[in-house]
Amino acid sequence: MTSRKRKILFVCTEDWFFCSHFLNLIDAAKQSGDVDIALAATFGDKKRVIEQLGVRPISVDFDRASMGPGSAARLLLNLSRIFRQEQPDIIHFIALKPIVIGGFAAKATAKAAKIYHLTGQGYLTLSQKKKHKLLRAAFYRFICHHLRQPNSWLLIENPDDANALRMAGTFPKNRESILGGAGVDPNAYPALPTPDNDVVHLGFVGRLIWSKGVDILVAAMDILKAEGHRLHLDLYGEPDPGNPRSVTQTQLDLWNRRDDITWHGRTNNVLDVWSRADIAVVPSRGGEGMPRVMLEAASCARALIVSDVPGCRHFVTSGTEGLVVPPE
Repeated sequence: MTSRKRKILFVCTEDWFFCSHFLNLIDAAKQSGDVDIALAATFGDKKRVIEQLGVRPISVDFDRASMGPGSAARLLLNLSRIFRQEQPDIIHFIALKPIVIGGFAAKATAKAAKIYHLTGQGYLTLSQKKKHKLLRAAFYRFICHHLRQPNSWLLIENPDDANALRMAGTFPKNRESILGGAGVDPNAYPALPTPDNDVVHLGFVGRLIWSKGVDILVAAMDILKAEGHRLHLDLYGEPDPGNPRSVTQTQLDLWNRRDDITWHGRTNNVLDVWSRADIAVVPSRGGEGMPRVMLEAASCARALIVSDVPGCRHFVTSGTEGLVVPPE
Protein backbone atom coordinates (compact mmCIF):
# COMPACT_ATOMS: atom_id res chain seq x y z
CA MET A 1 0.00 0.00 0.00
CA THR A 2 1.40 3.39 -0.98
CA SER A 3 1.59 6.01 1.75
CA ARG A 4 -0.43 9.20 1.37
CA LYS A 5 1.46 12.30 0.28
CA ARG A 6 1.77 14.92 2.97
CA LYS A 7 -0.44 17.89 2.18
CA ILE A 8 0.70 21.46 2.65
CA LEU A 9 -1.91 24.18 2.21
CA PHE A 10 -0.89 27.82 1.96
CA VAL A 11 -3.62 30.38 2.66
CA CYS A 12 -2.93 33.92 1.41
CA THR A 13 -5.09 36.90 0.51
CA GLU A 14 -4.09 37.24 -3.15
CA ASP A 15 -2.01 35.35 -5.69
CA TRP A 16 0.16 38.35 -6.64
CA PHE A 17 1.21 38.86 -3.00
CA PHE A 18 2.20 35.22 -2.66
CA CYS A 19 4.13 35.29 -5.94
CA SER A 20 5.99 38.50 -5.09
CA HIS A 21 7.14 37.32 -1.64
CA PHE A 22 6.79 33.61 -0.96
CA LEU A 23 7.65 31.44 -3.96
CA ASN A 24 10.69 30.25 -2.00
CA LEU A 25 8.27 28.48 0.34
CA ILE A 26 7.18 26.29 -2.58
CA ASP A 27 10.79 25.27 -3.22
CA ALA A 28 11.35 24.54 0.46
CA ALA A 29 8.17 22.48 0.65
CA LYS A 30 9.19 20.40 -2.39
CA GLN A 31 12.63 19.78 -0.89
CA SER A 32 11.01 18.34 2.24
CA GLY A 33 9.87 15.25 0.35
CA ASP A 34 6.94 13.94 -1.65
CA VAL A 35 4.25 16.53 -0.96
CA ASP A 36 0.93 17.75 -2.34
CA ILE A 37 0.96 21.57 -2.27
CA ALA A 38 -2.07 23.82 -2.66
CA LEU A 39 -2.66 27.57 -2.39
CA ALA A 40 -6.00 29.01 -1.26
CA ALA A 41 -6.19 32.64 -2.38
CA THR A 42 -8.05 35.20 -4.44
CA PHE A 43 -6.69 34.55 -7.94
CA GLY A 44 -5.97 37.00 -10.72
CA ASP A 45 -3.28 36.97 -13.39
CA LYS A 46 -0.83 34.86 -11.34
CA LYS A 47 -2.92 31.69 -11.34
CA ARG A 48 -1.02 30.21 -14.28
CA VAL A 49 2.31 30.89 -12.54
CA ILE A 50 1.09 28.95 -9.51
CA GLU A 51 -0.10 26.04 -11.64
CA GLN A 52 3.21 25.87 -13.52
CA LEU A 53 4.97 25.42 -10.17
CA GLY A 54 2.93 22.28 -9.57
CA VAL A 55 0.71 23.94 -6.94
CA ARG A 56 -3.05 23.40 -6.95
CA PRO A 57 -4.93 26.71 -6.88
CA ILE A 58 -8.03 26.84 -4.66
CA SER A 59 -10.10 29.96 -5.26
CA VAL A 60 -11.23 31.95 -2.21
CA ASP A 61 -12.79 35.42 -2.14
CA PHE A 62 -10.99 37.24 0.67
CA ASP A 63 -12.83 40.50 -0.09
CA ARG A 64 -10.08 42.71 1.40
CA ALA A 65 -12.24 45.83 1.03
CA SER A 66 -14.73 44.54 3.61
CA MET A 67 -14.29 43.92 7.33
CA GLY A 68 -17.99 43.40 7.99
CA PRO A 69 -19.42 40.39 9.84
CA GLY A 70 -21.21 39.10 6.75
CA SER A 71 -18.01 38.94 4.72
CA ALA A 72 -16.16 37.33 7.64
CA ALA A 73 -18.88 34.69 8.10
CA ARG A 74 -18.83 33.75 4.40
CA LEU A 75 -15.05 33.45 4.47
CA LEU A 76 -15.15 31.34 7.64
CA LEU A 77 -17.62 28.89 6.10
CA ASN A 78 -15.71 28.70 2.83
CA LEU A 79 -12.36 28.04 4.51
CA SER A 80 -13.90 25.47 6.88
CA ARG A 81 -15.27 23.58 3.88
CA ILE A 82 -11.90 23.69 2.11
CA PHE A 83 -10.03 22.45 5.19
CA ARG A 84 -12.46 19.55 5.68
CA GLN A 85 -12.12 18.55 2.04
CA GLU A 86 -8.34 18.89 1.86
CA GLN A 87 -7.42 17.50 5.31
CA PRO A 88 -3.94 19.08 5.11
CA ASP A 89 -1.06 18.10 7.36
CA ILE A 90 0.23 21.69 7.50
CA ILE A 91 -1.69 24.93 7.01
CA HIS A 92 0.45 28.02 6.49
CA PHE A 93 -1.60 31.21 6.90
CA ILE A 94 -0.09 34.40 5.44
CA ALA A 95 -1.32 37.92 6.39
CA LEU A 96 -3.79 39.17 8.96
CA LYS A 97 -7.19 38.19 7.55
CA PRO A 98 -6.24 34.60 6.69
CA ILE A 99 -4.66 34.25 10.15
CA VAL A 100 -7.60 35.52 12.15
CA ILE A 101 -10.49 33.93 10.26
CA GLY A 102 -8.54 30.95 8.98
CA GLY A 103 -7.47 30.12 12.51
CA PHE A 104 -11.09 29.59 13.54
CA ALA A 105 -11.86 27.66 10.35
CA ALA A 106 -8.87 25.38 11.00
CA LYS A 107 -10.68 23.84 13.95
CA ALA A 108 -12.18 21.58 11.28
CA THR A 109 -8.72 19.98 10.98
CA ALA A 110 -7.58 19.71 14.59
CA LYS A 111 -4.61 17.45 13.80
CA ALA A 112 -3.03 19.79 11.24
CA ALA A 113 -0.02 21.88 12.21
CA LYS A 114 -0.78 25.59 11.83
CA ILE A 115 1.73 28.28 10.93
CA TYR A 116 0.54 31.86 11.40
CA HIS A 117 2.72 34.20 9.32
CA LEU A 118 2.09 37.84 10.21
CA THR A 119 3.56 40.01 7.44
CA GLY A 120 2.55 43.35 8.95
CA GLN A 121 -0.69 44.88 10.15
CA GLY A 122 -1.47 47.41 7.47
CA TYR A 123 -4.26 49.93 7.70
CA LEU A 124 -5.68 48.59 10.98
CA THR A 125 -2.51 49.59 12.82
CA LEU A 126 -2.75 53.19 11.65
CA SER A 127 -6.44 54.02 11.72
CA GLN A 128 -7.60 56.06 14.72
CA LYS A 129 -11.28 55.29 14.14
CA LYS A 130 -12.87 53.73 17.20
CA LYS A 131 -14.24 50.75 15.29
CA HIS A 132 -10.83 50.00 13.82
CA LYS A 133 -9.15 50.25 17.23
CA LEU A 134 -11.68 47.78 18.62
CA LEU A 135 -11.20 45.49 15.64
CA ARG A 136 -7.42 45.66 16.01
CA ALA A 137 -7.62 44.71 19.70
CA ALA A 138 -9.97 41.83 18.87
CA PHE A 139 -7.68 40.59 16.10
CA TYR A 140 -4.69 40.56 18.47
CA ARG A 141 -6.64 38.54 21.03
CA PHE A 142 -7.83 36.11 18.34
CA ILE A 143 -4.24 35.50 17.19
CA CYS A 144 -3.15 34.83 20.76
CA HIS A 145 -6.09 32.41 21.09
CA HIS A 146 -4.97 30.54 17.96
CA LEU A 147 -1.41 30.29 19.27
CA ARG A 148 -2.60 28.63 22.46
CA GLN A 149 -3.87 25.70 20.41
CA PRO A 150 -1.63 22.62 19.95
CA ASN A 151 0.67 22.42 16.91
CA SER A 152 0.64 26.16 16.26
CA TRP A 153 3.53 28.49 15.49
CA LEU A 154 3.94 32.22 14.83
CA LEU A 155 6.22 33.70 12.17
CA ILE A 156 6.64 37.45 12.54
CA GLU A 157 8.87 39.95 10.76
CA ASN A 158 9.93 42.46 13.42
CA PRO A 159 10.20 42.66 17.22
CA ASP A 160 7.61 45.44 17.57
CA ASP A 161 4.82 43.27 16.16
CA ALA A 162 5.83 40.44 18.50
CA ASN A 163 5.68 42.81 21.49
CA ALA A 164 2.27 44.15 20.42
CA LEU A 165 0.85 40.61 20.45
CA ARG A 166 2.39 39.82 23.84
CA MET A 167 0.77 42.96 25.29
CA ALA A 168 -2.63 41.99 23.86
CA GLY A 169 -2.77 38.47 25.24
CA THR A 170 -0.89 35.39 26.31
CA PHE A 171 0.36 32.39 24.39
CA PRO A 172 3.07 29.82 25.16
CA LYS A 173 6.66 31.03 25.25
CA ASN A 174 9.07 29.88 22.56
CA ARG A 175 6.29 29.52 20.00
CA GLU A 176 7.42 32.29 17.68
CA SER A 177 10.22 33.06 15.23
CA ILE A 178 11.18 36.53 14.01
CA LEU A 179 12.16 36.52 10.33
CA GLY A 180 13.87 39.33 8.44
CA GLY A 181 10.97 39.60 6.03
CA ALA A 182 10.59 37.35 3.00
CA GLY A 183 14.27 37.81 2.18
CA VAL A 184 15.98 38.25 -1.19
CA ASP A 185 18.64 36.30 -3.05
CA PRO A 186 21.69 38.61 -3.33
CA ASN A 187 22.72 36.81 -6.52
CA ALA A 188 19.42 37.84 -8.08
CA TYR A 189 19.78 41.43 -6.78
CA PRO A 190 23.51 42.23 -7.22
CA ALA A 191 25.18 45.49 -6.27
CA LEU A 192 24.68 47.91 -9.15
CA PRO A 193 26.93 50.81 -10.24
CA THR A 194 25.80 54.34 -9.44
CA PRO A 195 23.68 55.69 -12.31
CA ASP A 196 24.95 58.64 -14.31
CA ASN A 197 21.96 60.94 -13.75
CA ASP A 198 21.94 64.70 -14.39
CA VAL A 199 19.85 65.12 -11.23
CA VAL A 200 19.35 62.82 -8.25
CA HIS A 201 16.60 60.26 -8.90
CA LEU A 202 14.52 58.98 -6.00
CA GLY A 203 12.82 55.61 -6.46
CA PHE A 204 9.57 54.47 -4.84
CA VAL A 205 8.25 50.95 -5.47
CA GLY A 206 5.02 49.73 -3.88
CA ARG A 207 1.28 49.89 -3.75
CA LEU A 208 0.04 53.46 -4.10
CA ILE A 209 -1.87 53.61 -0.83
CA TRP A 210 -2.02 56.00 2.10
CA SER A 211 -0.17 53.75 4.55
CA LYS A 212 2.84 53.55 2.20
CA GLY A 213 3.22 57.35 2.46
CA VAL A 214 3.54 58.19 -1.22
CA ASP A 215 1.69 61.49 -0.60
CA ILE A 216 4.32 62.38 2.03
CA LEU A 217 6.99 61.80 -0.58
CA VAL A 218 5.26 64.12 -3.05
CA ALA A 219 4.92 66.80 -0.35
CA ALA A 220 8.65 66.46 0.38
CA MET A 221 9.34 67.04 -3.31
CA ASP A 222 7.38 70.31 -3.08
CA ILE A 223 9.53 71.49 -0.15
CA LEU A 224 12.80 70.52 -1.84
CA LYS A 225 11.77 72.20 -5.09
CA ALA A 226 10.89 75.41 -3.22
CA GLU A 227 14.34 75.35 -1.62
CA GLY A 228 15.98 75.15 -5.04
CA HIS A 229 16.97 71.48 -5.06
CA ARG A 230 16.74 69.61 -8.36
CA LEU A 231 15.53 66.04 -7.93
CA HIS A 232 13.31 63.63 -9.80
CA LEU A 233 10.88 61.15 -8.26
CA ASP A 234 10.12 57.88 -10.08
CA LEU A 235 6.98 56.11 -8.84
CA TYR A 236 6.50 52.41 -9.58
CA GLY A 237 3.27 50.71 -8.59
CA GLU A 238 -0.48 50.88 -8.95
CA PRO A 239 -3.47 51.98 -6.88
CA ASP A 240 -5.06 49.20 -4.82
CA PRO A 241 -8.87 49.18 -5.13
CA GLY A 242 -9.09 46.65 -2.28
CA ASN A 243 -7.56 49.14 0.16
CA PRO A 244 -9.84 51.78 1.75
CA ARG A 245 -7.12 54.44 1.45
CA SER A 246 -5.81 53.91 -2.06
CA VAL A 247 -4.45 56.82 -4.11
CA THR A 248 -7.02 57.72 -6.74
CA GLN A 249 -6.23 57.56 -10.43
CA THR A 250 -7.13 61.26 -10.68
CA GLN A 251 -4.50 62.19 -8.09
CA LEU A 252 -1.95 59.95 -9.73
CA ASP A 253 -2.54 61.60 -13.11
CA LEU A 254 -2.00 65.02 -11.54
CA TRP A 255 1.32 63.94 -10.04
CA ASN A 256 2.39 62.43 -13.34
CA ARG A 257 1.87 65.76 -15.14
CA ARG A 258 4.61 67.39 -13.04
CA ASP A 259 8.07 67.80 -14.54
CA ASP A 260 9.77 66.37 -11.43
CA ILE A 261 7.63 63.21 -11.02
CA THR A 262 7.15 60.26 -13.37
CA TRP A 263 4.67 57.47 -12.71
CA HIS A 264 5.83 54.32 -14.47
CA GLY A 265 3.00 52.01 -13.43
CA ARG A 266 3.58 48.48 -12.22
CA THR A 267 7.02 47.00 -12.82
CA ASN A 268 8.21 43.42 -13.16
CA ASN A 269 11.85 44.47 -13.42
CA VAL A 270 13.06 45.82 -10.07
CA LEU A 271 16.70 45.59 -11.17
CA ASP A 272 15.94 48.16 -13.88
CA VAL A 273 14.39 50.46 -11.24
CA TRP A 274 17.48 50.43 -9.03
CA SER A 275 19.85 50.71 -11.98
CA ARG A 276 18.23 54.08 -12.72
CA ALA A 277 17.64 55.42 -9.16
CA ASP A 278 20.24 56.95 -6.84
CA ILE A 279 18.23 56.57 -3.64
CA ALA A 280 15.40 54.27 -2.52
CA VAL A 281 12.70 55.88 -0.38
CA VAL A 282 10.29 53.99 1.90
CA PRO A 283 8.11 56.75 3.46
CA SER A 284 5.75 54.33 5.24
CA ARG A 285 3.35 55.51 7.94
CA GLY A 286 3.62 52.08 9.60
CA GLY A 287 1.89 48.72 9.55
CA GLU A 288 4.86 47.09 7.81
CA GLY A 289 6.40 43.73 8.53
CA MET A 290 9.75 44.05 6.77
CA PRO A 291 9.28 45.74 3.36
CA ARG A 292 10.74 43.58 0.61
CA VAL A 293 11.41 46.62 -1.59
CA MET A 294 13.81 47.86 1.11
CA LEU A 295 15.74 44.58 1.06
CA GLU A 296 15.91 44.54 -2.75
CA ALA A 297 17.19 48.13 -2.94
CA ALA A 298 19.81 47.48 -0.26
CA SER A 299 21.01 44.35 -2.04
CA CYS A 300 21.41 46.50 -5.19
CA ALA A 301 23.63 48.88 -3.14
CA ARG A 302 21.20 51.79 -3.05
CA ALA A 303 21.14 54.19 -0.12
CA LEU A 304 17.84 54.16 1.78
CA ILE A 305 15.63 56.86 3.26
CA VAL A 306 13.02 55.15 5.45
CA SER A 307 10.49 56.05 8.11
CA ASP A 308 11.12 55.26 11.77
CA VAL A 309 8.40 52.59 11.89
CA PRO A 310 8.46 48.86 12.73
CA GLY A 311 10.33 46.82 10.16
CA CYS A 312 12.09 49.77 8.52
CA ARG A 313 13.89 50.85 11.68
CA HIS A 314 14.99 47.28 12.36
CA PHE A 315 16.84 47.12 9.04
CA VAL A 316 18.34 50.57 8.44
CA THR A 317 20.88 52.12 10.81
CA SER A 318 20.67 55.85 10.30
CA GLY A 319 23.92 57.19 8.90
CA THR A 320 25.13 53.75 7.76
CA GLU A 321 22.74 52.19 5.22
CA GLY A 322 20.85 55.45 4.83
CA LEU A 323 18.65 57.78 6.84
CA VAL A 324 15.83 56.98 9.27
CA VAL A 325 13.34 59.85 9.59
CA PRO A 326 10.19 60.37 11.71
CA PRO A 327 6.92 59.15 10.16
CA GLU A 328 5.05 61.85 8.19
